[in-house]
Amino acid sequence: MGTRAVKIPKNHGGSKRSSLVKRLLPLLFFAAWILQGIQPALAQEPTRIYYVRHGQGGHNVVSEWNSIPKDQWPPYVGNENMFTPKGEQQVAALTKELQGMKFDFIATSPIWRARNTILPYLKETSRKAEIWPELAETPGVPVERIASDSKPSADLIGGGEAVRLPEAEQPFFLIREDGKRQANQKAKDPEQQIANSLALARKTADLIKERFGKSGKSILLVGHGNSGVTLLRTLTTPESPTTNLKNTGIWMAEEQSDGTFRLKLLNSKPCVEK
Repeated sequence: MGTRAVKIPKNHGGSKRSSLVKRLLPLLFFAAWILQGIQPALAQEPTRIYYVRHGQGGHNVVSEWNSIPKDQWPPYVGNENMFTPKGEQQVAALTKELQGMKFDFIATSPIWRARNTILPYLKETSRKAEIWPELAETPGVPVERIASDSKPSADLIGGGEAVRLPEAEQPFFLIREDGKRQANQKAKDPEQQIANSLALARKTADLIKERFGKSGKSILLVGHGNSGVTLLRTLTTPESPTTNLKNTGIWMAEEQSDGTFRLKLLNSKPCVEK
C-alpha cells in the first residue's frame, strides 16, 4: 500500500493579515512622523503676559472737578485709595471678563487700587496673587529715554516701607520673600526718576523671563498706567503704541522663538506691531 501525500492547507487568514500590515506600514510611519512634528510644537507654546491697569481712582478725575468748589466734591475725588463710581463699574466688568480667560500665575502692584482691582476676581475664583513691589506706579518715561543707562537710586529695590496687607485681604495675596518692602522711588532729580522707572521695569522683565520664559504659561500682571507702558516698551520695542493705557485696559505681549516679546493686544483690542 503506497504512502499518500498529505496536503497542508494554506493559512489564508495569516497571509491576508500580513498583506494588510504591509499596506499599513507606510501610513503608520507617516503618522509617527506627523506626531514627532506636533509634539515639539505643543511644547513650544509661547508664554503670554497680560497686563491690566487698575480701575479708575479718585486721583484720576481731579481735573474734571477743578471748576467745582472742593467742599462740593464727593469723597472719592482726589483719593487714590477709592474707586470712582465708573471705576467700580470697570472693576466689576473686568472681573467677568477675566473669568473667561486662563492664567497660570497672577502678580499685582502692592498699591491699594491695583490690589482691589484684582481682588474681586481672586475671591470669585479662589485664586491668589503675588505682590510684586516692582509693579508700583512710576513717573512716565519718554520714548526716546527707554534705552537710558542713567543710574537709579541705590536703595530703589527694597528700600521703601514694608508691604502691608489688611487682614481681610491676606487670604488672597502672597508676598515674595525678596519683595517684602516697597520700592524707594525718592529721586534727587528728573534724570534719576527716569532711571528708577526703567530699573523697576527691567527688574519686572527679568523676573518674568527667569520664572516663566519659554514655559508656555499665561501670566497676569495688575498695575498702573505709566509703569505698564514702560514695562511693555521694555519687553517689546520703545515705539509700542501705548500712549494711552486705559483704566482696566489690557495689553498682552507674546513671547517669540528668540525670547523677545511682541505686542498682540492693547486696551483689550487686537494690535499687531509693525
